[in-house]
Amino acid sequence: MAEFKLRQELFGHLEDVRSLAVTPEGVVVTGSRDKTIKLWAQGEDGSYSETTTLVGHTDFVSALTYAPPGVLEGCPAGAVVSGSRDNSVMVWDLASAAPVQKLEGHEYQVTSVLVTPEGDIMSASLDKTIRVWRGGQCTAVLQGHEAAVLCLLQLPNGDLLSGSGDCAIRVWSGGKCTHTIPAHADSVRGLALLPNVSVVSASHDQTLKVWTFSGECLAELVGHTALVYCAAATPEGLVASGSEDNTARLWHADGSCLQTIEHPSNLWAVGFLPNGDLVTACSDHVARIWTSAAERQAPADVAQAFEAGINAKKEAAAAAKDGGSGGGTSGGGLPAGLKLEDPSVLLMPGARDGQTKVVREGGTGVAYAWDAAKGEWERIGEVVGAGDTMAAGSKWHNGQLWDYVFDVDVQEGAMPLKLALNRGDNPYLVADRFLEEHGLPSTYMEQIVQWILQNTADSQAGGGGGQYVDPYTGASAYVPPAPSGGGAGGAAGSAAGGYGVTGGGVDPFTGGGAARPLHLPAKSYLIYDQVPGREAIRKKIAELSAAVAAGGGEGAAAALSEAELADGGALNGLLSRAAQAPNSSGAGATGADLALLCKMLSWPPAQLFPALDLARLLVLDRSAAEQLAAAAGSPSAESPPGSLGAALAAACAEPALPAAQQTAARLACNAFVQPAALGWVQGAGGALLDCFARCTSSPSKNVRQGLATLLVNYAVMLSKLAGDELEFKSRLLVLAVEVLNASPGDDAETRFRALLAVGTLAAEHSKVRALARDLGFLSLADSLKAGGGKVAEVAAEVAAKLRL
Repeated sequence: MAEFKLRQELFGHLEDVRSLAVTPEGVVVTGSRDKTIKLWAQGEDGSYSETTTLVGHTDFVSALTYAPPGVLEGCPAGAVVSGSRDNSVMVWDLASAAPVQKLEGHEYQVTSVLVTPEGDIMSASLDKTIRVWRGGQCTAVLQGHEAAVLCLLQLPNGDLLSGSGDCAIRVWSGGKCTHTIPAHADSVRGLALLPNVSVVSASHDQTLKVWTFSGECLAELVGHTALVYCAAATPEGLVASGSEDNTARLWHADGSCLQTIEHPSNLWAVGFLPNGDLVTACSDHVARIWTSAAERQAPADVAQAFEAGINAKKEAAAAAKDGGSGGGTSGGGLPAGLKLEDPSVLLMPGARDGQTKVVREGGTGVAYAWDAAKGEWERIGEVVGAGDTMAAGSKWHNGQLWDYVFDVDVQEGAMPLKLALNRGDNPYLVADRFLEEHGLPSTYMEQIVQWILQNTADSQAGGGGGQYVDPYTGASAYVPPAPSGGGAGGAAGSAAGGYGVTGGGVDPFTGGGAARPLHLPAKSYLIYDQVPGREAIRKKIAELSAAVAAGGGEGAAAALSEAELADGGALNGLLSRAAQAPNSSGAGATGADLALLCKMLSWPPAQLFPALDLARLLVLDRSAAEQLAAAAGSPSAESPPGSLGAALAAACAEPALPAAQQTAARLACNAFVQPAALGWVQGAGGALLDCFARCTSSPSKNVRQGLATLLVNYAVMLSKLAGDELEFKSRLLVLAVEVLNASPGDDAETRFRALLAVGTLAAEHSKVRALARDLGFLSLADSLKAGGGKVAEVAAEVAAKLRL
């Protein structure tokens, strides 16, 4: 296949280009967040120009399709059908550029529209339904999906396919669902028809899949590093996709990626022109046409200017540390198995007070809770990985950002009251403010203070356990006991002194006295103990095992057998023991479990990450940690296949595989918990750092954060040893500065952890502080002090340490 190159950029929209359609005559139709629809036609010189602008929707245009002349009533010259976030479908007559129908009935945003040869309009919506329209009237409502319906496709035989946030594709015939395909591990976002034989689906799980009409998966297209939003195909079988990783990709239907086309931002829609040229709709407000025909390619200076713009954006982001990654990660530091939803779900009311949703925003996940009293979704904050604490200033309450906002139930049947505070706040002042604000008796003071201390203790001490009340659901919300007399005064001194939230010798009511450091030095190991969804990991292991078997050679023997994969088989036992490991006290995995795990740990790097993820959990169990550490070997390719050492080395080898690197780093972090595994990571420290040094500049936030967490754990470990270990500490400092330089400004957690490691190391040795200054940490810490949040807090503490 000849390479696609830029043909033309279509400028005109004022906001994201969210949808597009292409007519048989080669007219490009684009819909935008600016609420307009534009038609672009080719002139005599071969260039495209805007010919018509359609205005009528009151919110962004989320879906478009074209209807040929005469198919829809009142549109003899053809029509454009559009769906919008204003919940309506509009039919536009192309002869007059005027709307001839406005179809209303959906409760929420319209996500997809199509027109059948018989003149029916079908529309999908976030309200979980598909509506069928004829002559301006709704003639049927198709229900069955368990989540938002996101895309539609009509097959040559007239059947309808729908893809949904429930991860399934449904087949509809005669208004009835005849078949459900459990298609993906996350939302099905796009569908496209391959030449009369198969269908391609695009998913938030970062993959595309090719299916027969009967529902058999023929191929999986793997390569995108973020949500895949759209797909299109040519009659010749060429597949195009667009993703939040800022790329369009061209594929052969067998799964081969033929070309990756970088864009300035994420892609919402792709389509092919009749001559085979590709059209992309981008969130930088521009639609672009790409061609493999040399005679239609843009002049060299135009193409060079576009490439220069892409490169300049990358360089500016790296230099300024404030441009986001634009996608490119598989979860943005999120807990494994966490489902991200499109921001449009926030248009629908919650089902109950306190219901939470995590939506994709700027390449990461942000949690929202439904506030029934206000009738709106309240922004809680960015979701971080298992074992993480929430970023400072990450939760909204009364128009202000707070580190914590807790639910306090003061009366049965009444709405919980919100108690907000920041790290370092004096708990007595917080409790006093809360009691005054809500007119509550002072007899609640001591109970609330003690509860604040208990539920913020890990974070105040710089740990990463995150064991305080669930900030997303309000679970374990404090319920004050009945008044029992007494007050705060009698216990105030002991409570404040026992915890020391504002330092020793401090007046607990005024906060007077010297405040102790909030974060340094780190005292506790940070771990990743989130248990992934059982069925999701089982399904992924089965898929990857099939890939191992298909690879042939000696490695094929490591594929799991049907008996091992079956319900009740060996894999089932391994998954059960892994799920129990974070809470195990020593009676965990069996020899058979570990034999199966070691078999999977010998898989090729591309199929390795589920085994590493299971090992991440099992190493938290004392018995399993002892057995794994005993045979771990050195982190190198020379170690026995199936050992931890060989698996970690393979995961970090070139070419970079973010999923393997991420799970490898988290496994190494968890190895600090049990004594046997801790002995291994201590003895193999130099080799482990050699492995993970390749990950410092990874474009994946998850990988960088895992490495920064590993540096914290090594710093905590070294602070507990009698020896100086100066050379090893120096290596940790070098890696920390590399991680900081590679992490953009919006990657606050990675920056925080890298600084936490540096500050913990710097507290131990003057030569370490001198090296840190030589590496530029002092000026870097000073520059980060002005940024706000916990990064600024720990940066200030690091700067103070380095000036000793």
